[in-house]
Amino acid sequence: MANIQERRNKEGKLISYSIRVHRGRGPDGKQLKPYTATFEVKPTWTEKSAKKKAEAFAATFEKECKEGLAADTRQTFQQYAEYVLQLKEQNGVKHTTIRAYQSSAKRVFPAIGHIRLTELRPQHLNQFYATLGQPGANSRTGGPLSPKSIKECNVFVSAVLEQAVREGLVLYNAAHRATLPRQVKKEVQFFQPEEVAAIREALGSEPLKWKTLTHLLLITGARRGEIVGLKWAKVDFDACTIRIDNNVLYSPERGIYETTPKTEKSRRTIALPKETMELLREYRLWQNQERLRLGAYYEDKGFVFAQDNGGPMHPDSVTTWLDRFSKRHGLPHITPHAFRHTMASMLYFAGMDSVSISARLGHAQVSTTADIYAHVMEAADQKSADILGEIFLKKA
Repeated sequence: MANIQERRNKEGKLISYSIRVHRGRGPDGKQLKPYTATFEVKPTWTEKSAKKKAEAFAATFEKECKEGLAADTRQTFQQYAEYVLQLKEQNGVKHTTIRAYQSSAKRVFPAIGHIRLTELRPQHLNQFYATLGQPGANSRTGGPLSPKSIKECNVFVSAVLEQAVREGLVLYNAAHRATLPRQVKKEVQFFQPEEVAAIREALGSEPLKWKTLTHLLLITGARRGEIVGLKWAKVDFDACTIRIDNNVLYSPERGIYETTPKTEKSRRTIALPKETMELLREYRLWQNQERLRLGAYYEDKGFVFAQDNGGPMHPDSVTTWLDRFSKRHGLPHITPHAFRHTMASMLYFAGMDSVSISARLGHAQVSTTADIYAHVMEAADQKSADILGEIFLKKA
């Protein structure tokens, strides 16, 4: 039953009733904050009449609470957001996503965390995002925050409000109606064929492990964590394929850990050339010899690319090695993602369609692939036009 308490002013006059409805305990066993509401008493009412009206209001409010239709009108955005973050973590949302939300929350809470959840409007968000775009907003550089970082703040706010909409606490998601700064799209950078040839030539003098790992990054277009997470059990030498269904990541809180790939579509089988399979065979033979040499120190966990003790590699070690490799050989700056862009771009220039390229990259939607590589598609189309002109329009 709802708890009803009188509120009187200094003169002892009844002005309102405070109503609280018990919410029970959360998944962690802690007592949840009760639903609360305030029933205002009009000056013309008698106390007897006011009490009856308040009791009727309390009964309706309690019913709405039990049916999930009532909102705690005093709950701030920050209070509710902390509940949503806890809920998402308990429901298995990826750790990387939770970390991104927590990072955005450090900027969001000081600015709008005090506003009541039910009172948050697009105007509040627009004013907040405008301040983020001013000099000094970025504590690291002293300049404004980038449009990408501002968008990430809005993604966090939107995730919180989306949950509030589902729970019937607010009528609409204010983040959907906010105005964000325009993002200038950066064209993806990819290596030209002659640069790829130079990289492959330089790899000839490098350790077999790194030669094989770099080769796989280039030929598969996979993310670095997917390659580091690859296990021998997922390498099919007969079918010339690898199965991407594991991902190795790092966070200060958890250290190096295994997780699923970025999206459901990221679980995929990638076909490889026979030359790649031969390189993998050569590398596996070398790895087996290393295991024998290291003896009990090496604990085999099935990784294709592992630390000296057999455990998963730190994903950053790939980025560090490629950076040093490129400097050592006087090559253009190399990152794991540059190989991903290179593979996709070369396939577009070879005439492959977006659906096939998207599947190989493991994008959640084909539209994502088309959007990222729009300028590459335009260049590939121009190349096709030049070829057609050469074939059909060239004078004999």
